[in-house]
Amino acid sequence: MTSPHIHIAPKSGHALRLARGQLLRVIDIEGLQVADLVAYEATDPREYFSQGYTRANNDKATVEVGDQLYSNLNRPLLTVVEDTVGVHDITFPPCSRFLYEHVFGIKGKTGCREHLAAVLEPFGIGFELITDPFNVFMNAGIDSNGRLVISEPRSGPGDYVDLRAESDLIVAVSACAADVNDCNGGLCTSIGIAVIPPVVN
Repeated sequence: MTSPHIHIAPKSGHALRLARGQLLRVIDIEGLQVADLVAYEATDPREYFSQGYTRANNDKATVEVGDQLYSNLNRPLLTVVEDTVGVHDITFPPCSRFLYEHVFGIKGKTGCREHLAAVLEPFGIGFELITDPFNVFMNAGIDSNGRLVISEPRSGPGDYVDLRAESDLIVAVSACAADVNDCNGGLCTSIGIAVIPPVVN
């Protein structure tokens, strides 16, 4: 049975504990909205989700059903068990105050790194440990000139991804704050998350 989903308002985040075997469902409520997801070992947050080791261990630059999200110690933290979209990103870091000021010339705007840090602070996880996330629903790639490109997400209202915890974890999810490009279709909306208990045979 799926618990009622937690509503993550635009440009904000939420953190929670996820027990081994539980599923975390990440839901695009209105469509075209990216969610940044980071995960940490519950007993030692110095072990955390790694984009690089996930790419290397799956031998590809994206993830699909059956793939695992690996830690910086090469252990699987999460497994993708259901996915209604199939287009996500594991190349971009979280947007941040630094990015908006130094790349886009916008002062004072916070991003997913700040929003994730704020909700992880009660768990003793500081800004310096906010890792490159699993960018759920983000549609990104590399063009023929080797430049990173961002296109509108392909997710519609109600699309979701289910991730199974392979260990006890602390997980944080943000509703991405990018409204300066096509990352969220130019408009930041909400994300939903729900915890699904493990199936007992």
